[in-house]
Amino acid sequence: NEGLNEPEFLKVKAGDTVLIGEDEIAKVLTFIGGSRDPDSPTLFQVANVDSGEIHWVHGEEVKQILRTRSG
Repeated sequence: NEGLNEPEFLKVKAGDTVLIGEDEIAKVLTFIGGSRDPDSPTLFQVANVDSGEIHWVHGEEVKQILRTRSG
């Protein structure tokens, strides 16, 4: 049952559309992995879908994956 309680941000990949905080929807451009596991995302570079603003967010700010890059 490992992974059942893992945080949502650990499942995020580049190209996904995510909810950040309470009301920001953004597209994930890229991410930086953690020092213990480089494949585990910790910081995400995102583009706000409304304003186009590009900025970095901490993984724990990602509340939900709204759409994956494949569907």
